[in-house]
Amino acid sequence: MDSFDRVNENYQKVCNALTRRIKQLPNYTGESKKRAIRDAEQDINDGLQYINEMDRISQSHPQRIKIQQQIRQYQTDMQRFQRDVLKASTTSSNDFNRDAGFSNAPEDYQSQYDQQRQHLLGGYEVVNESSDRLVRIQQTSAQNEQIGEGILVQLGEQGNQIRSMKNKLDETDDNVKTARKVIGSMARRVATNKIILLFIIFLLLAIITLIICLKWLRTKK
Repeated sequence: MDSFDRVNENYQKVCNALTRRIKQLPNYTGESKKRAIRDAEQDINDGLQYINEMDRISQSHPQRIKIQQQIRQYQTDMQRFQRDVLKASTTSSNDFNRDAGFSNAPEDYQSQYDQQRQHLLGGYEVVNESSDRLVRIQQTSAQNEQIGEGILVQLGEQGNQIRSMKNKLDETDDNVKTARKVIGSMARRVATNKIILLFIIFLLLAIITLIICLKWLRTKK
């Protein structure tokens, strides 16, 4: 039972007492009647204080709108009680019951209070279910957030791996380019050496041929 229920229960008790007191007022006379009227007025003041307290509590209550509607009904009841006290203080019992129709009123507010309590409890259940759904949604969102953070971390690690691989590929490409340059330089040197070697061979053949020719010419003379 929350603070509103406690105040509401005290208000119902005051209303029950006030209902019985108003029905008995026309039966009193003299000082007894004056004392009963003062007691009824004090009950009305107590009821109004409870209404003000419930109105204050309703400002931060989850069922604020429904409670304020209930409070407006209570205010209307208090106004009716004030009229009934005034009328009961100036009429006899039979006249009061016949004119005001009070004998047909409920003996107390307990059944009305029980209905209102069940109505509020139903509202509380709806609020609790909504709160549970919100909690589950928040938990799901937190889990999704954690999963998202894990995916981001994995993507960051994979990004670092990709950048590392790219750097290695760049280094390998640079090494390949360097090797190609070295191989190209060696190929040019080999070709140059071949040309020089062929030139030397042709030169030697020419010299040998010249020597043979000179010897043949000398032997012929």
